Amino acid sequence: MNTLQMKGALPPLLLCCLLQLAEGVKVTVSPQEEAIVHLGDTVTLSCQAAGSDTEEELQWSRNSALIELKEENRLSQSHLCLQNLTQDDHQVKFTCGLKRNSSVSASVKLNVLFPPDLSGEENVAVEESTEAFLSCSVNANPPVTISWLREGTVVDLLKDGYTLYQDSWMAKLIINKPNRKLHQGTYTCLTTSLEFGERSKVLHVTVTEKTMAFPLGAVIAGCVVVLCTAALAVLSRWSQIRQCCK
Repeated sequence: MNTLQMKGALPPLLLCCLLQLAEGVKVTVSPQEEAIVHLGDTVTLSCQAAGSDTEEELQWSRNSALIELKEENRLSQSHLCLQNLTQDDHQVKFTCGLKRNSSVSASVKLNVLFPPDLSGEENVAVEESTEAFLSCSVNANPPVTISWLREGTVVDLLKDGYTLYQDSWMAKLIINKPNRKLHQGTYTCLTTSLEFGERSKVLHVTVTEKTMAFPLGAVIAGCVVVLCTAALAVLSRWSQIRQCCK
């Protein structure tokens, strides 16, 4: 083997040696696989390399993005302190592995628990027979069950002219043809979960009489017709009008 061939063979040989050295090394993380936390919590993730005769350099990544570590926090063991967790941290995966061989690694996924945002009250004004929408956020972990009440009584979707729409983010109670007697009042969006219990949002609905829009287009069209008729009448008698003016 000449010198050029030896140089070309070095990288694969070096990689092979590194893989063999890493075979007996094991990386573990704590908590294992999943960390269950609440919104705003602080959690510490720990990582350790075992089975090596020398200190191993470790690296962390958030999903696929590498995290910069201080030198004293990456040799054989490492810790990450995550503060004030938000909804954006939910389902994020943190992976710790050997810097020289990223295939030797372990991961932990965050499971951030948070309730739906139901703060405040809302006033809704709608005209009679005009479709109305009452909205309520249901984005939460774990998912919540929802019910709608009017004046403290569960609304009858079939009897009273309501339609319900819901996905993982929003629940909507649609009043198809609002009627003051049937639909005006105080509504409550009530969510329930084992983790956060009952939470609610209040919506005050006022149903007003339907106002008649001023028929501006019809008035303009009528004026044009009247003016055209008058102009034709004048033109048809123009000769008589001229003689009277002589």
